[in-house]
Amino acid sequence: MKKNSILVIFIIIGIIASSILTFNRVGIESENKSIDITFDYNDLIKFAEQTEEGLSWWLRKFKELGVSSVTVNELTIESLMVDGKPLEVKMVGNIIKELGWREKYPQPLVDYIEESGMDEYDAIVATDSESLFQLLKERLDERYDENKYKIFKTDNLFMFVFDGTEEDALYSRRTLVDDRNRYYTDVRELTGSKTIRLGLGYDTETIKLIKDSGLEVVLRPGNNNPNWVGEKYIQAYFNEYEKYNITPKYMIFSSNEVIGYPDHTSILRDYILDNKMKVVLIETEVQRGILKQEDIVGLTESLDYDVVRLFSMVPYIQERYKFYNYEGAEEIENTLYRAVTERNIRLIFFRAFKENRDDYVTDYQEYERTFNSFKQRIAEHSMYLGDASTMRPNQVNLIYKMLIGLGIFGGGMILLGMIFKINEKLNKLMIILGAPLSIIVPYIIPNTSEKLYSIAAAIVFPTLSMAYFCKVMKSKYLENKDWKWKEIFFIGIKTLLIMVLITSIGALYVASILSGIEYLLEIDIFRGVKVAQLIPISLYALIFLVYFGFRRKNTTENGIRISEIKDILYLDIKVITVIVAVIALVAGYIYIARTGHETSVQPSNLEMIARNFLELKLLARPRTKEFVLAFPAVILAAYMIKYKSNIAMFVLGIIITIGQTSIVNTFCHLRTPLYLSIIRTFYSVLFGIILGIIYTGLLVFVMKIAKKMRGELLNE
Repeated sequence: MKKNSILVIFIIIGIIASSILTFNRVGIESENKSIDITFDYNDLIKFAEQTEEGLSWWLRKFKELGVSSVTVNELTIESLMVDGKPLEVKMVGNIIKELGWREKYPQPLVDYIEESGMDEYDAIVATDSESLFQLLKERLDERYDENKYKIFKTDNLFMFVFDGTEEDALYSRRTLVDDRNRYYTDVRELTGSKTIRLGLGYDTETIKLIKDSGLEVVLRPGNNNPNWVGEKYIQAYFNEYEKYNITPKYMIFSSNEVIGYPDHTSILRDYILDNKMKVVLIETEVQRGILKQEDIVGLTESLDYDVVRLFSMVPYIQERYKFYNYEGAEEIENTLYRAVTERNIRLIFFRAFKENRDDYVTDYQEYERTFNSFKQRIAEHSMYLGDASTMRPNQVNLIYKMLIGLGIFGGGMILLGMIFKINEKLNKLMIILGAPLSIIVPYIIPNTSEKLYSIAAAIVFPTLSMAYFCKVMKSKYLENKDWKWKEIFFIGIKTLLIMVLITSIGALYVASILSGIEYLLEIDIFRGVKVAQLIPISLYALIFLVYFGFRRKNTTENGIRISEIKDILYLDIKVITVIVAVIALVAGYIYIARTGHETSVQPSNLEMIARNFLELKLLARPRTKEFVLAFPAVILAAYMIKYKSNIAMFVLGIIITIGQTSIVNTFCHLRTPLYLSIIRTFYSVLFGIILGIIYTGLLVFVMKIAKKMRGELLNE
């Protein structure tokens, strides 16, 4: 310990730096407590059509429940066609392929096609309604360059010709087969244009209906055709707020780009700042990161991160009615609750519940129960409904990165010394060279260093806790005494608590060094979760060889022996060993595959029901693998001291390693408030100790029964 004193000091310095950053982060998170709910108007219309009360009634009722606003998308050619307006769209490329097309279409249009050099990507929109024509003309004139479209009129037909490009073109694909249904070829056909999604402003009657209900209106702009959207469109969008007397509140983009991208986003930024609007970052469907919208990150940075994270109730969430054996929408409520408490979501994009793909839940009492229960549950976290709050911008100072890097270096050196025999001179040389390097790296590569250091911390400290575990178990092996129950439980609980404290140093380092606002908003994320779980398991196997060896008789000598490695390589493998190995590999795959949100391997319904129960009863749900398996395994390992079973110790150690990496992984969910991660880990340790004692008692009982069946004397 004496030669490690300088390394311990390094770790303490890192802890102090991390603690300062952690207190700052907790302060930022504690101010971010206000949740807002907005309703999707398009979904609301479909929902109201299946009810007897009507749209106005539901608008007023949802306002009473806590919904503050309704989001409205722009009118487009496409939306007008969906609403049954008399419109027809044809592509020039398809028209000129028709036989006798010159005789079918109005002469002014024919002349224009032949003389202007129109290409196949241009779109023609036609209507026989003069009022609709006037509306489209007015909206197009307000928003777009007049050179982008051409108008033709006949006695009974009105036409708009949109200057499209290959980027605007939409295609369908058909597969051709022969008379024996054998594949022949694929055919690509030009069927449409993105110009039918050009924003045309908002429907006056819709906005009036929403405002009359007492709800606010959120106007969602689009930028589906960046080549069309310029300063003229942006100014027309701004004018809509004044036209309808709407106070701008949230900026929720409805396309893959922010409006004005790529050349006019500065105009948008100035308007947002002048009107104190909040740009909205939309969470992805897999609930990790944000939806990719061109220049949304750049706009966020230019606004000093004064933005809000939004959770959208996508169709599969809507359909979780009577899910997991619930009687109503409880699982949908659980989903909303997790979004705001665990993922820094502050704006919910609400849609009505569905019994299946087509049928909505129209029972008002179910919505009333859900909203009331949701408000009660978030109140336990000091959260409430109101305008969506934002987080103060925060960036980690370079000095703190350097100090934390020094702490990680200290932990890494201690771990290295526990695995390999390093003489004093080499140890000093490594410290002299490594310590300054760990400080310099953040200065040279500031952004990359925080990612490298976070992964290093996530690997070093869980592995260090496993080295401590092996060291303690080995020392107890060598004592050769008749262990009493109180002693076994004391050893197990003490070892578990110290291991959790060691691992928590790594968790603290990760949670602090990645406490910049871009991580809290999940614009950037911790990368390397699977690596940080696999490497400690591999290192544990190496550490186990150091302390226990392979078929090594009890000895005080630690270290890796070449002869033991050769014995492992030349080991005769039995069929049962292969079977166990395959089972272990499958279990390992499931463990790794279930990590993260993008995986297709999901928990069973029974596990989800159990999770939901814990979530409902506790402030934070403990992680299943921690309190059910990994933490109790430490106490079981302490019991195995009585039998000096290396195989049992090794297998239990693998399970324990999973629990230690899981602790750090909990804190790698950077969008989760720190207090929640701390409470979750506390519950896991508490329940793990209780279950560990129960498991040990059951194991003793089973072993007594087995001895009795074999006719052995019971001496325990």
